[in-house]
Amino acid sequence: MGDRLSVRAVLSRARTFAAARPAKQKAGAAAAGVLLASAPFGGLAAAPEPPPQQLLLGQPMTVGPFEVAIDKVVELPDLSPAITPEPTQRVVVVDAVVTLTGDRPEYAVTLTNNLRVTGGGVKTTERPSLYVVDDATRMSVFNPGVSYRLAIAFVTDGPWQGETATVSANQVVFREEDRGTLNPNAWVGLDEIQWQGSLPLERRS
Repeated sequence: MGDRLSVRAVLSRARTFAAARPAKQKAGAAAAGVLLASAPFGGLAAAPEPPPQQLLLGQPMTVGPFEVAIDKVVELPDLSPAITPEPTQRVVVVDAVVTLTGDRPEYAVTLTNNLRVTGGGVKTTERPSLYVVDDATRMSVFNPGVSYRLAIAFVTDGPWQGETATVSANQVVFREEDRGTLNPNAWVGLDEIQWQGSLPLERRS
């Protein structure tokens, strides 16, 4: 009963307001009245966020200025000589080809800040590190137009449980100007997952 009275009152005020306005504004005022009247029933509810795009093995995904194509996900006891974790820990490696598609060098942190591996009943203990597969060199800066075969390495607090791992990537946008910081013209990660997929996990000893 209370909702009906509220809706009736809103519509009455909208009609009164519209009648007093110029003809060009009447249609807008009426539409606003309908929107307000529908508010108790969800008329003003925010649009739902679109679901993440599905991530598949071998399918390139865009993470800001990077194109990333994942070949496989592997659990290892270590990644020597690059990483030697504690005996109870494991290393989960996302084996991928990463290409910087922009026209200027980019720091690796732009990528590592926005990639996650979850599931398996474990926690990742730190942000991933990047290593060149051929020689285990740690990757810190990407050159434009160059493709790198990389081990994107996550250290976990224990053995992975299950046969799949969920890999996700946040949306990364280019900020041309930002008066509030000293870092304009930069790629910035948003707290929104753009890509996500449940990928098979290989195990090696």
